[in-house]
Formats: sequence, C-alpha cells, structure tokens
Amino acid sequence: MAVRKARFATVPVAAMLAMALLSGCGGDKPPVAVPQGAVVPPPAAASAPPAAEDVKVGQEYNGECPQQANARRFAKTRFALHAGLGLGAFYRYIYKPLRSGGFQTGADKRTRTFLKAAVAGAFALHEMKIAKGFAVANPTLCKGVQAVSNSVAGLTGKLKGGTATGADLDATKNSLDALKQKALNSGYDFKARNVTVPGAS
Repeated sequence: MAVRKARFATVPVAAMLAMALLSGCGGDKPPVAVPQGAVVPPPAAASAPPAAEDVKVGQEYNGECPQQANARRFAKTRFALHAGLGLGAFYRYIYKPLRSGGFQTGADKRTRTFLKAAVAGAFALHEMKIAKGFAVANPTLCKGVQAVSNSVAGLTGKLKGGTATGADLDATKNSLDALKQKALNSGYDFKARNVTVPGAS
C-alpha cells in the first residue's frame, strides 16, 4: 500500500516540474533548474552573413572580404568579365585622354573630357564592386579588388570636381596593375575589354 501511495505522489510532482519548465520560456523570468540527466537543446546560433552564393548576378558586393574561401559558380569567368569591363572603361575614357593631354589646363573640350571620365569612373567602380562579389572565393584577391574600388572612387570624385591630376591617375593604374598580378597568381587572370559607356562616349 505504501508503494502505491509513493507512485501516485510522483505524478503531481512530475506535472509541476513540466509546468515550471514551460513557464521558464518567458524572457523576464528567472532560469529554471534542469533535472540531472535531461538533454538541453543548444541555443539558436546567430544568423551568419549571407553566403557569397546568395549575391545575385550583376549585383554590387559591398560586404567584407571573407577570411576563408567561399566559392561561387563560374566565379573566375564572371570575375574576369566584370573586372575586364571596369579596366576597359578606365583605359578608354580616363587613362588615354589624360595621357594625351586632355586633362591639362587649356586643353580642347577639357570640361567635357572630365565629365565623360567621371561617368566612366562611376561605371568602372560599379563593375569592380560586382567583380568583388566573385572574388570572395579568394580572400587576397577580394582585398585587391577593394583597394582598386577605393582608388577608383577617389579618382572619380576628383574628376567630378575637376581636380584630378596625373598622380591620381598613376595611383589608380598602379592599383589596377597590382590587382591584375594578384589575379594572375590566383588563376583569375583578366584583360581590359572593349566597352562603350553610355554618357561617356
């Protein structure tokens, strides 16, 4: 008879324990002790940054360069396309006009040349940001694209203000040359592509 009473006594205790555990889910309530031997599920992991594969084709990538490789489909081909378009715009509308004296004070259509170069600079920056999204498979290359993007952004700002100099152009060209070398060493080689930029032609 005593054994039967002991069994019935455990029923309300178990029910109270279950209710206490359920009530412990409230945000402001104190934590509930977990019985020894119970399995506690791990807390939900913090949401991770979007994978490189989540970046849409043709979309600028403004995120941080990863510490580890994060491959994307056809990354090398797409990187070469967009980096090549950016490089092509730089050479056609910025580098060649400057080297031919188009930016010098008193040059024919100097203001128009600056405006066209600024439009091309914005286009090149856009293409480099897209290329960065495909360079995340290689953290070193990704950082190289970021350095070029920063240089092109600075040059474009000076072109808009009419203050760009040969030194600014050389700095951007040097960053592009460094990127090309890093890309070549990483198997992501690219070349300047013929491109016509609307508003810069």
